[in-house]
Amino acid sequence: MKTLLAGLALSALLLVTGLTPKTSYAASEDECAIWLCLPGGFPDGCGAAHSAMLKRVKKGKSPLPSFSSCAVDSGSSGDASTGKGAWLPERKECVRWSRGHGDEWCTKYETKPAEFKKNQLCIINNGNHYPKGCRSQNYVDIYIDGKKVGETYYW
Repeated sequence: MKTLLAGLALSALLLVTGLTPKTSYAASEDECAIWLCLPGGFPDGCGAAHSAMLKRVKKGKSPLPSFSSCAVDSGSSGDASTGKGAWLPERKECVRWSRGHGDEWCTKYETKPAEFKKNQLCIINNGNHYPKGCRSQNYVDIYIDGKKVGETYYW
């Protein structure tokens, strides 16, 4: 009888532990949710993940926790590429110059669309940004199993 009860208790324990969800080792679920929410630009329902990312950045941490601290028995790998870049607004740029009498002037302008240049920063001199309107920003790209997921996220 004791053996039967011990066997039933062991079976119940194995059943319960097998059904118990595995926990991740990241600081919080909200931090792990950054991996899911960031590629979509933090859509509705991702406010806590967005707050967790901003909190991490303010503390000088990477915007995301390590993928391995969030992925449990998934067999997948995740990576984040972060950096700084320059956001350039739509602008007119000179594409043809003329010279004469020791002077230069533009003879043809083209409108360039707004763009973000990764790993390039704005030049700030005496409070003036170059190119005009340029803003330096942070960015992050998410890769799962080596493939980029979603759009680049800027802040």
